[in-house]
Amino acid sequence: MGGAFEPAGGHAELIPPRVAAFRILEDVEKGAYADRSAERRLASAKGADRALALELAYGCIRLRARLDTELARLAERPLRSLDRAVLLWLRLGLYQLRETRVPDHAAVHEAVQGLRRCGVARAAGFVNAVLRAAARLGPEERLALFPPLEADPVGHLTSWGSHPEWLVRRWLDRWPLETVARLVELDNTPPSVTLRTLGEEAARAAAEAREGVYGLAPVPGFPGSWELCRGDPSGPLGDLPAVVQDPAASAVVEYVGPAAGRPLVDLCAAPGGKAVALAAGEAAGPVVAADRSTVRIRKVAETGGALGADLLLLVADGRMPPLRSAGTILLDAPCLGTGVLRRRPDARWRVGPERLAAVVRLQRQLLDAAADLAEPGGTIVYATCTLEPEENEGQVTDFLSRHPDFSRGPAPGGWAFPEDLLGPEGELRVWPWQHSTDGSFAVRLRRSA
Repeated sequence: MGGAFEPAGGHAELIPPRVAAFRILEDVEKGAYADRSAERRLASAKGADRALALELAYGCIRLRARLDTELARLAERPLRSLDRAVLLWLRLGLYQLRETRVPDHAAVHEAVQGLRRCGVARAAGFVNAVLRAAARLGPEERLALFPPLEADPVGHLTSWGSHPEWLVRRWLDRWPLETVARLVELDNTPPSVTLRTLGEEAARAAAEAREGVYGLAPVPGFPGSWELCRGDPSGPLGDLPAVVQDPAASAVVEYVGPAAGRPLVDLCAAPGGKAVALAAGEAAGPVVAADRSTVRIRKVAETGGALGADLLLLVADGRMPPLRSAGTILLDAPCLGTGVLRRRPDARWRVGPERLAAVVRLQRQLLDAAADLAEPGGTIVYATCTLEPEENEGQVTDFLSRHPDFSRGPAPGGWAFPEDLLGPEGELRVWPWQHSTDGSFAVRLRRSA
C-alpha cells in the first residue's frame, strides 16, 4: 500500500497521504507555517502520495471558511464545540467530496478511518452522518447555504470566498466588487509551477524541449518564464539553468535591471530566487545575498551553488548590514504577502490589521538602513509581494519625506515585459487579475550623486 513518510523519532514512518495531510493541518492549527510543516511531514514522500497530501492539506487551508460554513449547517452545532481532530477530518472529507474526483463513499470512509487512526473513534458515527448528508446535497442546495454575491458581498466573499472579513472590507473600499471577486477567485485557485530560465541559452533549450521532454509552455508577455504543464519541476531544473519563480517575481528581477550598479546587495535574499537570477545577469561582479536566518541563507547557498551563481552570502539583519556601500540595493521587504495568498494559503488566516502596523514599521527600518548603504548615485529597488497601500505607495512617500537626497527613478531601459505593469511614475505594479500571476510592487529610489 502506498503512503507518505513522516519523520518520527529519527526514523521514517509510512503513513497514508490523508493522514499526512491531517498532520499538516494539525500543525497549522497550532501555529506552524504550512510550507514548513509539509516539508517536514512529507520529507520522504514522492509521486502521487505527496501530490495528494499537499492538495488535501493546502486545499483545506485555502477553503477553510467555505468548508466550515457548510459543515456548520450540516453538523447543527457550533464547530468550536468539536474536538480539533473531528473538525479537521470533517474538513478533509468535505474537501474530497467537493473538490476532488474521489468517489463519495471513499471520501466518507477515509475520513472515518482517519479519525479512528487518531484515536477519536467515538466521533466516527457523527463524522459519517455529517459527510453522508453533505454527499446528498445537490448543487443548488449547497449554494443556498452561502450569501449571494450581489446581495451580500462581504458575506459571500468571507464564506464562499474563504477570506478574512477585515481583508475583504479593505479591498472592497479600494476596488470594484468585480475586481475583488476575481482576486478572491484567483487566491482560491492552486497556482501552476512557473520556471524562470537563466540566460539566453537556457531559454533556447527550454523552447526546443518544451513540447516533448518537459511539457513547458511560455508565459505570454514574460520572456524567460515557462509554465510547467505536467509532471514536477525536478526534470527541467535538473537539466536547465532555471529557478522556480512566478512571473510577478521575475518582473521584479527585470525591474532591477540587467545593468544594475555593483556591488548589488539583496538585503532580504531568502529563499534566493531573485538573487540567483540577478547573479545570472549581464553585469559583472557578484551579488551579495544577505538574510538574518542562517537556515534560510543555507537554502540560498544550495540554490546558488547548484546553478554556479556568483553569490557572496551573508548572515545579517537587513536593518544593520555590515557593509560600507552598494551601487544597487534590492530590498525585497517582508510584508503581509496579500499578493501571494494563492501560494501561501495559511497567510490569509495568520495576518490581521495589527500585523500590518508592525510590518510597516519593519519596512521603514529596512529602508532607512538601505538609504545609509546606498552610495551617491546608487539605487534602492524597494519591492514587496503585497497589495496594501501602506506597504507600497505609502511607504515610498514616507521614505522620500525623510530622505530628501533620494528621488524616484525611471524604469530600466529595454523593458520587455508588458507595459501595463509600469505606472505613471515608473513604478512596477503587478495586479494578480491582470495576467493571472502573483501580485508584486517595486519602485526605484535613486540617491543624488
